[in-house]
This record gives sequence, structure tokens and C-alpha cells, in this order.
Amino acid sequence: MYSNRQNIIITGLCLAMVLVLASGCSDQILFRAGSNYFPLTAGRSWKYTIGEDTVYVEVRGDTAILDRGCIQVDRNFAPEYFITSPTEVRKLIVNTRLRPGGEDTVECRFGVCYYLPLVVGNWYTDRFDTTLIYGPDTINYTHLLEVKVSKVDLVQVPAGSFDDCYRLEFREKIMKDDTTENVWVEWLAPNVGVVKRVQGTVEEVLVDYR
Repeated sequence: MYSNRQNIIITGLCLAMVLVLASGCSDQILFRAGSNYFPLTAGRSWKYTIGEDTVYVEVRGDTAILDRGCIQVDRNFAPEYFITSPTEVRKLIVNTRLRPGGEDTVECRFGVCYYLPLVVGNWYTDRFDTTLIYGPDTINYTHLLEVKVSKVDLVQVPAGSFDDCYRLEFREKIMKDDTTENVWVEWLAPNVGVVKRVQGTVEEVLVDYR
């Protein structure tokens, strides 16, 4: 049996340990909240590998699309366009549908790809609906993106070891004449961006960045 004095000492030590752990957790949460998980500063670049293929990504700088200011990012010299704010990151989405004699653009907009700040356990969605009319035929078109921020990971890739990476699970559906579905996972590192992406058996990993 412990004496009252011993009980007081043990209780005090336990409280001190809890406070230390809580303080550490708070520091990490504050660090993640203050970090940029999708940095798009002109001149920044990343190099990835997908199997034996190499992917080069470079931020070109500010431009305008659809009468909106945005940032051009070249992925293997093909331009992509993003709009960033403290609460979200949007990407230009263009989808077309083939028809006799050509194709129609059925979706051209900046859709949400990340809601900020990233918080473990959060779900978010981005949805676009329209109706396509081809003569007597009417087709409903829906583009749905669902994302879960599942956890914080330590990720090791050829470019290094990265703490405090958010793991995001994506599910995308496009419903028109038929339904197509894509599922993938991304890991975003603080002040670096995407360090790993997995879709099925295909892995894209970061090998260098600046």
C-alpha cells in the first residue's frame, strides 16, 4: 500500500507526463496547421518515378483561365491550372464526350481537389451536375469526387523520409452514358506537397525536389 505522500507524488508525476505528451501533440498539430501541404511557388519543381518512367513537375507561375487568376503547373510539359486559397485548392477540370463528327466539352471548371486545413477524419466532396441534350436524347452527367483524410503517416521515398504526411483517399465517379470510377491514395508532406501517389498497383514516388 502507498502512503498519502507517495500517492500525491505518483499522481503529480502522471499529470506531468500527460501535460508533456499533450504539449507535444499540440506542437505537432500547430506545426501541421501552419504548413503548406501544396506549395505552388513559381520555380519550384519535383521529380517523380512511375516504374521506369520519369515525371517532371514545375510551377511556371501566374496566368488566367476562364477569366480567373490561377497558377500554371507543367506536368511533363503539359499545363495544369490551379487556384489556391487558405481554405481550398482547386484544379481546372475539362471533360469531353464524343459524338458523331466530333466531341463536346461537357465540363470545364475549377473543381476542388483539397479542402484546407487538412484534418484527420474529415470527409469532403466536390460534385458537378449537368444535362446533355443530343436531339431527342437527354443524358444526365455527374462528376463526383469524395475524399477522406484518413491519418498522418511517416513516408519513405527515394527523395527522403517525411514526417507528418497526410494520407488522403480519393474516389472519383463520372456518370453519363456509363459510369467510370477511379480510386487512388496520396501522401502530402508539409512544405513539400505530394510525395507518393498509389492507384491500383501503380506507384508514383518523389525522387527529387527543389
